[in-house]
Amino acid sequence: MKKFFFFAAVAVAASAVVSCDPVKPDTTGGVSVGADNLVAYFPLDSQEKAITLGEGVTVAELGGKGAFVEAGARGGCYSNSSLSHDTQAYLKLNVPADFLKKLTSFTFGAWVNAPTERGGIITFDGGSDANWGAWDLFFDGGDDTGVTLKGYLFNNGTAWGGFYPTYKGPEVAKNKWIYVTYTYDEVSSYANLYVNGTLVGNADEEGNIAGTNLCWAGPADDNGNQEKLGKLNLSEVSCMYIGAFASRETGKSSESWLSYFAGKIDEIRIYNKALSNQEIKALFQAEVQAADNLD
Repeated sequence: MKKFFFFAAVAVAASAVVSCDPVKPDTTGGVSVGADNLVAYFPLDSQEKAITLGEGVTVAELGGKGAFVEAGARGGCYSNSSLSHDTQAYLKLNVPADFLKKLTSFTFGAWVNAPTERGGIITFDGGSDANWGAWDLFFDGGDDTGVTLKGYLFNNGTAWGGFYPTYKGPEVAKNKWIYVTYTYDEVSSYANLYVNGTLVGNADEEGNIAGTNLCWAGPADDNGNQEKLGKLNLSEVSCMYIGAFASRETGKSSESWLSYFAGKIDEIRIYNKALSNQEIKALFQAEVQAADNLD
């Protein structure tokens, strides 16, 4: 009996020690979808609380009319306080050189609210493309039928390096919070765009959307065979910009059409895999549930 009570006491003491361990902080912002593949989370609540997760990522500078405001999709957010895509405004982040090179597939998601139809949302410096840099997510013009949402990636070692998934439609609304997601899947070689959790792109006769952009490693051979892009080989980078095109800010390009994002950006998430359609829908629903200001 004494031996039994001894082991029981040890077990109780051990459980007490475990229960006293500090609880690890939640770096997902309470959104568990794809948590194991989440490599960066930027809540953008303030300059001091811009980054929750992102190894080696730091805030470098809040520039021009860039500001943090309280009325984000969830808590605070980054904003171009001038509300003009012609006025310089940005948040610059320092990122490790291999930040993009680690992403052979990816998912980028963010809330955006734009009063105009132009401007860089999230962009990276690097790569050999002077205008576009290494990677971009941006708006590029629009009219009554909608705003054009574009992604861009520069893949090293392929016959043509630049790939542009593009979508224009009424879902990409102005003056309204929308959740934008940009993915690349190394298995299917599709680069896809999603708006509010739904895949967008050209539909077939039955209304099905296969994807936004199928990426190829090179042209078709004489037999019509064509190799898909597969695993990405992205460029080394030096910095990341929120609300501006990196290539314009770093001086690689002076093109005026590389304009600034005029509105608000919030809750940026970066994953090292292409989330599935179902996961992206679940991510959007979780973001909506967590949001407190989507008007």
